[in-house]
Amino acid sequence: MNTRHTFNTALKALPFAISISLVSAQGFAAEETNEQKIAKLEQQVQTLQKQQTASLTDRFKFNGFMSGAYVSADNNSGYMGSSTSADFSEESKLGFQATFAITDNTQAVMQLMMKGENDWDVEAEWAYVSHRFDGGVQLRGGKLRVPLFMYSDYLDVGYAQPFARPPEEVYGSVPFTTYTGGDVSYEFEFDDSTLTVQAFGGESEESGTDIKNILGANLTWTDEIWTLRAVYGQSTLDGTISRSVTIPSQDPVTGLPISIEASVPLLTLDNEKATFTGVGASYDNGEFLAVTEWTRAEVDGQYTDSDAGYITLGYRINAFTPYVTAAYYESQDDDQRPVFSQGSALIAALFNGQRTSYSGGLRWDALDNLAVKFDVTYATDFGDTSGGFQSNVLQEYDDVTVYTVKFDVVF
Repeated sequence: MNTRHTFNTALKALPFAISISLVSAQGFAAEETNEQKIAKLEQQVQTLQKQQTASLTDRFKFNGFMSGAYVSADNNSGYMGSSTSADFSEESKLGFQATFAITDNTQAVMQLMMKGENDWDVEAEWAYVSHRFDGGVQLRGGKLRVPLFMYSDYLDVGYAQPFARPPEEVYGSVPFTTYTGGDVSYEFEFDDSTLTVQAFGGESEESGTDIKNILGANLTWTDEIWTLRAVYGQSTLDGTISRSVTIPSQDPVTGLPISIEASVPLLTLDNEKATFTGVGASYDNGEFLAVTEWTRAEVDGQYTDSDAGYITLGYRINAFTPYVTAAYYESQDDDQRPVFSQGSALIAALFNGQRTSYSGGLRWDALDNLAVKFDVTYATDFGDTSGGFQSNVLQEYDDVTVYTVKFDVVF
């Protein structure tokens, strides 16, 4: 009796147990399915992240350049910032350039510079966005290089230049190298050559002087051997040009002699119009190299109007390129600065200048991305001027020789 009752009870409970087992199995299966779905989703997210990272990497380009130099001179006239003391920072620099392709036709570019002459402070030389339209017109806006010279676009990239430095007579005639604004350019393609037309405009600032209403245009034609270039630019200058001087004095407490650094205003510019005109040409067939530029800078009022020019000849012999350069600089409006007082004499001494320089050098391409350069530059023919050097206003020196050993690298 008890056995039969127990069997009947178990038989009646069997469907319930089976139902519970089925429900548990279905729940476990559902739990496994959810975990698998989560794993698949995580895998998809990781794949998308990898694809996005790869896409960003493809759109990002990074390169850099560096120069290290030893510079010294046989006197302290101040030519190219040199002196009788060995200098390892005046022409040493480190630059990084990043380019990000926002779209196939739009990119953002930034170039950061650290220069020894500026105590290695980080400065943005370039920071702009460019867009190339389907018709071939390119538009750029931001902080750009002033396109006045043949080597303006890579002024700080010494590796891209045949000489140890661009001739100071020409490239030192304009006191600023960058501006904030924009430019527009278009390339006309011919059978074997290209003509590039560029217009630019904006503003800048240099040593307390506002350089406003910058407008200009240049034309560049090249067939990859010959290059011809012409440029015109204008702006207005507003501000005060000052000069730092050392004034001997006496400590009021100790009575000991001391020196006080002071800034003395020399010349006031009241929206004076400035114009710049330049032409240049180069020939490079892979062996023989010839480069020449001539410029004229004019400013209303007492600020210097000047003419400058140079010619460089070089010849490549395997990894070596010996070169010679002749250059000149001459102020053209000395009569606008008559001497009638001590102050006017100082202005005339600072802004009147002339000199001729001769350079001989050797470039050695030691590696594919490394060039070592040796240069000796002799400047003379100062006439009755300081040669254009603020350190030589007393006309203590009438010539100077500068020695340079330099390396330029790109990476």
